[in-house]
Amino acid sequence: PGPPLGAASVWDVNHASQPAAVRLGSVSSCGGRLHADPPALCIRALTCYPTQPRRRGIISASDAAEEAEKAAFDYVICGGGLAGCVLANRLSSAGKRVLMLEAGGSKYHQLRVTLPAGVLKLFQTDLDWTYFSEGERDCYGRPIYLCRGKILGGSSCTNVLLHFRGSAQDYDAWDAKGWTASDVLPFFVKSHNDATGRQANAPLFHGLGGEWNMDDVRYQNPLSRVFLTAAQEAGLPLNDDFNNWDRPQVGAGRFQVSEKNGARVSGASAFLDPILKKRSENLVVATGARVQKLRVETEGESAKATGVVFTDEQGQQFTVGVKPDGEILLCGGAVTSPHWLLLSGIGEKSELEYHGIDCVVDLPEVGKNLQDHPAAVVSYTCNRKHSGISVTSKLRVGKSKIPNPWPVLQWFLTRSGLLTSVGCDHGAFYNTSPARNAQPDLQIRFLAARAVTPDGMNSFTKFREKKAHEDGFSFQAIAARAKSRGSVSLRSADPDNTPRIDCAYLSHEDDIATIREGIKLGRKMGMSPAFDKYRGEEVFPGPKVQTDDEIEDYIKRTLHTANALVGTCSMGPVVDEALRVRGVDGLRVCDASVIPVIPGGQTATPVVMIAERAAQFLLSPVTSPAVPDQEALKPAAGEGEEPPKEEELNVEATVAA
Repeated sequence: PGPPLGAASVWDVNHASQPAAVRLGSVSSCGGRLHADPPALCIRALTCYPTQPRRRGIISASDAAEEAEKAAFDYVICGGGLAGCVLANRLSSAGKRVLMLEAGGSKYHQLRVTLPAGVLKLFQTDLDWTYFSEGERDCYGRPIYLCRGKILGGSSCTNVLLHFRGSAQDYDAWDAKGWTASDVLPFFVKSHNDATGRQANAPLFHGLGGEWNMDDVRYQNPLSRVFLTAAQEAGLPLNDDFNNWDRPQVGAGRFQVSEKNGARVSGASAFLDPILKKRSENLVVATGARVQKLRVETEGESAKATGVVFTDEQGQQFTVGVKPDGEILLCGGAVTSPHWLLLSGIGEKSELEYHGIDCVVDLPEVGKNLQDHPAAVVSYTCNRKHSGISVTSKLRVGKSKIPNPWPVLQWFLTRSGLLTSVGCDHGAFYNTSPARNAQPDLQIRFLAARAVTPDGMNSFTKFREKKAHEDGFSFQAIAARAKSRGSVSLRSADPDNTPRIDCAYLSHEDDIATIREGIKLGRKMGMSPAFDKYRGEEVFPGPKVQTDDEIEDYIKRTLHTANALVGTCSMGPVVDEALRVRGVDGLRVCDASVIPVIPGGQTATPVVMIAERAAQFLLSPVTSPAVPDQEALKPAAGEGEEPPKEEELNVEATVAA
C-alpha cells in the first residue's frame, strides 16, 4: 500500500497535464490507496514511461526541404545538441527564421533520459553514437569508447549532469580577445538558474531565472558522507561551491548538477521546450536529418557557405539553403563539426586531396587539438556488516536484476531519493604538483559503488547485465586539465563513415603523472580512518599494484574517458574570436570544438556559455567580441555624445556595456 492518491495515477501526481489513464504496470486505485505488484510496477515504469508526442515545429528530415521552399531561413543549425538548442532558442526568440537539423530522434522526455539514474541505460544504446578512438598507442593499442548523444539535446541527454565552469584562470589562459574570465562570466550567469541557495551568498557567480537549472542532488548515500570526512583526513579542505571564482577550486564537496525537481535538465528540455510550447513559426526542428556536407560557393579567392546537404533516415538526399545574408552554424561537437568541415573541403589540403575532396580552404588545424579528460579507477568492496549500503544494492531487489520498486515510487511521488543521482555527484579537485601546475590538475569523482570493471565507462554498461553485485565504493581519478592533444580526421570521403578519432591519451607525460597521483590519493582516502568500518578489499588496481611503474601500467590498461571532448575547431587557427570559420563567409562553429584549452571540470556548462556568446555575435551589430553593441553605446537623448571610435574600445568597455 502506498500513500493516498485517490483516482489519480502515479504519473498524474507530478505531471497533471498528462492523461489520467496512464498506467504504470499492475496498478489499481481502491479506497484511496495505491496497490501494485512491485516488480511489475518498476519494470513498466522504467520501460513504458510516457513520452511527449511530436510537437509543432518538430518535423521529419524529408519535410525540411519543403519548409525551406515556403520561406528562406536566416540560420541553419547543424546539430541539435546542447549548443544547437541554446542557439535555436535565442535566434528564433529574436524573430529569426531558424532550421535545426538533428540526426537523432526527439524522445528526450523518455524516462531513461529524464531520470538521472537512467544513465545506466544510455551508454552504447540507440541514443549513443558509440564512437571508439583508434588504437591508442600509449594505452597498449586499446580503442577507447566515447559516448556522444544521438538525440535532441545531444550529450546533455547522456552525460552525468555535472555543472562546472572551470576557473577564471582557464579563460584568461585562452588568450583570446573577448573571451577572458570577465568577458564570459555574464554569459554563464545569463542562462543560469541556481536552485541551491548559493546565489544569495555569491550573486556575481550565480544567476536566477535562466533556463539552465542547477541543483544539488536530492539524495546522499551514507558512503558519500564518509567520503567528505575521508577527504578532510587526507588533507583536502571542504569546498561547497566549485563555481565561485572568488575562491580556489581545490577541495572536496558535493557537485552541482543540471537537474530540476529531481529530473535531468538537458539542452532540449531547457531551451527547446519553451519555444516549442509557444508553437513558434520561427523555429523548425528536423530529426532524422543527417548532415553530409556544406554547400560552399567560391568566386576567385573568396568562399561562402550557402547551404547544407543532408539525408533522411531512408538515405534520400536534400539540400537546404539560407538567405543571402544568412549563416550556417555548426553545432555537432568536437567529433562531428570538424568532420563536416573536412567533408566540405575545409581543412588540411593534403588530407583532403588524399581522399579525393577538392580543397576549398586550406585550414591545416581543422580536426587537430582534440582534448579530453582521461580517467582511471580505485575501487573497494564493503565488508559484510554493511551489505546493502551501496547505491547498486539499493537499485535492485536482493541479488537479482529486478529493479527495486521503492526508489521508483519515491521518485514519482516526491522527485527525490536514489534515482535523482547519477552516482558521481561528490568529489574533489586537487593539485598533485604545485611546482608543475598553477591550478588543480586532478579531479576525483566518488561513487558509492564497487566498480564492475576497472574501465569506468564499461562499468555502466556491464552493471545492467550483472547479478549479485558486491557493495563497495570507488574513486575515479581524472586528469582535469589534460595536456595531451589528439585529432579527428577523415576515414574516407563517405559522410556515413565515422571519422578517425585519435585521442592521443597519455601522449603528454604530465597526464599519466596526474592520474598516477590520483590513484595514490584515492587509496589514501580509501584507507583513511573514516572508511575503516566499511572497507573490505581493494579490487582495483589491487594489492599487487604498488610501484609507480605498476600503477602506470594499470592506468594504460584501463584508462577511459570522462566525456569532455573539445578543441578540434579551435579558436585562433580555425575560427576567429567571433567563431567565424576563417576564409569562409556565412559559416561559424559554435560548440565545444572551438575551446582552445580544456577547462578544469565537465564541459556542458561552458558549451552553454559559448552558444550564448555566439547568439550575441549574431544578433548584435558587432565587429569583434571586444566591441560592444553600438546601440548600447549611443548616448541618451539630449546628451549629444558621440559613440566611442572602434579602435578606442576594449574588453573593459565591453564588460561595462
